[in-house]
Amino acid sequence: MNYQEHNQQRRRRIAIGLAVLGIIGIFALALLAYGLITLVRGNGFLGMGAPQPTPFAPVVALATQAPPAAAAPATQAPAAGSGAAAQPAAPPAARGPNPDGKLAGIPDFVCEQPRKAPDKFGYGIQNNWAVGDIGMWNGIMAQKLKMQWTKGQVRWKDYEPAKGQNGDLWRFLDAFVGDANKKGLNILLGVIEAPPWTRARNEPGLLGPPDDYAEAERFFKKLTARYAGCVQAIEVWNEMNLDREWRVPSGRIEGKEYVNFLKRVVPAIRAADPNMMVVMGALSPTGYNDPTKAVDDFIYMDQFVAAGGPALVDCVGVHLNGFNMPPDKRWDEKYNDPTAKFRGPFDSPHHSWSFLSTLEGYRQKTNKPLCVTEFGWPSMQNLNVQGTPPGFDFALDNTEKEQADWIIQGFDIMKKSGYVRFGIVFNLNYIATVGKPANQADVAVYSVVYADGRPRPAFDALDKLKKD
Repeated sequence: MNYQEHNQQRRRRIAIGLAVLGIIGIFALALLAYGLITLVRGNGFLGMGAPQPTPFAPVVALATQAPPAAAAPATQAPAAGSGAAAQPAAPPAARGPNPDGKLAGIPDFVCEQPRKAPDKFGYGIQNNWAVGDIGMWNGIMAQKLKMQWTKGQVRWKDYEPAKGQNGDLWRFLDAFVGDANKKGLNILLGVIEAPPWTRARNEPGLLGPPDDYAEAERFFKKLTARYAGCVQAIEVWNEMNLDREWRVPSGRIEGKEYVNFLKRVVPAIRAADPNMMVVMGALSPTGYNDPTKAVDDFIYMDQFVAAGGPALVDCVGVHLNGFNMPPDKRWDEKYNDPTAKFRGPFDSPHHSWSFLSTLEGYRQKTNKPLCVTEFGWPSMQNLNVQGTPPGFDFALDNTEKEQADWIIQGFDIMKKSGYVRFGIVFNLNYIATVGKPANQADVAVYSVVYADGRPRPAFDALDKLKKD
């Protein structure tokens, strides 16, 4: 090949290469345009409409601004022959700030769409609300999963870190409550962990109420007044039958002492918002009984009833964190899973292992409505880690399909019981937000999404569940 022929061939190769690059460029631009259109119009995270997120840094205006325009409400047909024009149902009026809920140095909170707790059974799920994009996760719960309830845990010490001081976490809670309310979610707030300055004796890992219950009365009144109308229920403490949650000066765990606590706190809640549902703090189902460390939940419930506790609350809180048993099995029916490596429920049967026995036992003892403020089953399948969180070996026995099936079955049992007000799944997204691998954080193995936010089978099952 001579130089001239070589040069001509080289020019042809360059021309062909430029043409190919031009085609690739046009294709890339088309993909980019399609992606932008999809983002603006489209499906967003997990198939829901593109969210209007609340940034991690709390935008308090989110809780106080006027709600977006809504579709025209359905009209009621006039009575035959009346000749009257149909009138649209009036939307709930925004509720201005309650003076008892004002906080020095923090803007007032306005409840845009006040409402009472619904009378029918409610479906709910809990997310790690204080971490990540508040608006996005609320949107997933309300708009994608069509949940009706959610739960926010309030660690009192974070809201009043020093006497007379209001912590910045109030701003985050304002954003969470305001956004969840406008998205149609009913809210349960659970209060735990008194600040160290309210307790003379502070021991590592042993939390509890303030030494002076008047401090709790003051805080619960402030919290209830601030969110009156936007928060439908409040859970007064958590797992008081464990010393890690209820360490008091006497060093003893007793149902009657919790009743004394309620006698100070509940009147303050009712004065601030007569419509707010008061929920007894859920106990931890445990077969252990030592009044200095932990008390069996059935024994504690008997103490609570004997001291007059049921008359003080609207609903009895329940925790049903399933082990490796399906929800329809009672503890004494000799159910056995021969493939299970964790043998507690089968070799040492006890009511605390059973979802159904716990529900039925609490109802029989209290004759009150039940509010299941936390339930779920852990599964380690497909989490791509070795081992389990300490004490959670039963999570290895449960497949993701069992996790999904049992959550749906649990909802069905609760709804059909006729005495459960709502059930709240634990949890939506802790695995994606706790910052620890699933073999180190026990909360992670209950999540219904993976660490990267993709849905697990339980998420898909909840998405398909009819919630009427």
